[in-house]
Amino acid sequence: MNTLLPVIPDADDKDLPLPLIVAQKWDFPLAHVKTDEGYLFAVQDWIRGLTGEKDVTRVLAKLKNQTSTSSRPLPYTASDGKTYQRDFTDDKGLYLIAQYLRTTKARPLLAAIKTYLSEAGAFVDLVRREPETVITSGAIDPDEAIDAALEAYRKRGKDENWISARITGKIKRMQFTAALKAAVAEVLTKPQYGLATDEVYKGLWGRTAALLREELGLSPKTSLRDNQPTLALIYQGLAEEVSARKLGDESELSWEQARDIVRVVAELIGEQAQATSQFLNMDLATGKPLLSSGTQT
Repeated sequence: MNTLLPVIPDADDKDLPLPLIVAQKWDFPLAHVKTDEGYLFAVQDWIRGLTGEKDVTRVLAKLKNQTSTSSRPLPYTASDGKTYQRDFTDDKGLYLIAQYLRTTKARPLLAAIKTYLSEAGAFVDLVRREPETVITSGAIDPDEAIDAALEAYRKRGKDENWISARITGKIKRMQFTAALKAAVAEVLTKPQYGLATDEVYKGLWGRTAALLREELGLSPKTSLRDNQPTLALIYQGLAEEVSARKLGDESELSWEQARDIVRVVAELIGEQAQATSQFLNMDLATGKPLLSSGTQT
C-alpha cells in the first residue's frame, strides 16, 4: 500500500533516495510515496524547495509546456490540513526539473543544489536513462548529453568497446522502430514494439526479454541492454539494422506481416550468433559460460 510521507527525512538513513537527501540537506519538506516501482515525489515541494517560490503555479505551468516530465496526481495534505490532488513524479522527473530551472539571484539555493546533484551523478545518469527527454527539453545540448552519457557508462565500469556498441545499438534501435512504424499501415502501440523486440531476442537467443532479465537477476524495470555483454549488443543491433532495411522496402504491411519479417531476419542472424556462442563457449545474450551440452549455466 502507498504511504504519503510529507516529512523531512531522517539524517541517519543512508539508504534514502537522492531527492530526499537533498530535501534533508537544504531543510525543506518533500512529500513522497513509496510504491513497488520505487519512490514518487511531490513536484510542487521540489520546485518550492529549489527555488524558494511560495506560489509555484507559474513555474509548474511553464515546465508542463516546455518539458516532457511524466507525472501523476496523488493525494497531498497541505499545510492547511486539507487534502488536494497534486502532481508526483519519480527521481528522473525531479532531476529534469532541476536541470531545467534557471539559476537567478532570486534563487540562491538552486545553484548549490544543482552542483550537489551534478557531483552526485544525477544529471549524467538522467542523460544515460532518458537522453531524448533531456535533449528535447532544452535542459542540455546534444554534445553535452553525449559526453554525460559516456561519463555515466564509464563510472559504471563499462569499457570503451561496450560503450561504443551500446551507443551504436541505440541508433540502430531508433532506425528499427522508425522503419517498423513507417512500414505498418496501422498505428502501432507500445506493447507491439515490445513484441517486435522480443522477436529479435527469440530469433537470436531463443528467449524473450523477460526471460533474459530473469537469468541476469534484473527487475522488470531495469534496462536489459545496459546489462548485456558487448557481443550481445552487436548482434542485436545487426538484427535490428537488417530488419529496418528489409522493412524499408515495404509499405502498408499488416502488423503480423511486419512481425514475420523481423522474425525471419532475427532467426537468420541467430544462426551465426549461436555458432559464435558455441565457438566461444559463452551464452552471448548473458555473458554466462555454456555447459558441455550447449545450454547456459
